[in-house]
Amino acid sequence: MAPRFAHSLVPVAVGYLIAHYFSLLVIEGQQAVILSLGLDRTVDQEVVSAGVIASVQVLAIVTGHVLGVVAAHDRSVRLFPPERAVAGQIPLLVLMVCYTVGGLTLLFAA
Repeated sequence: MAPRFAHSLVPVAVGYLIAHYFSLLVIEGQQAVILSLGLDRTVDQEVVSAGVIASVQVLAIVTGHVLGVVAAHDRSVRLFPPERAVAGQIPLLVLMVCYTVGGLTLLFAA
């Protein structure tokens, strides 16, 4: 049964990927453009503020988890009878809420 729901983890993984590497992309992306175009400039470390980075991280984590739950819900509704589909999603919903709270706690603890 697990392979049928594996696709619902993709949005969560993409959300964490964005959350972890957004600032790296912004800073190193500048360096890549400067080097590839042969510009005589330096990388602007302050191009995005810490608040913007934190906002993107929170948005990516929450959006990834919401999309993952929606994907799992859609698959569950198609695979199971209605009463079983809803009851079977409660543990996943609780798990995703815990993951979201845990991820945000780690984000804001630093």
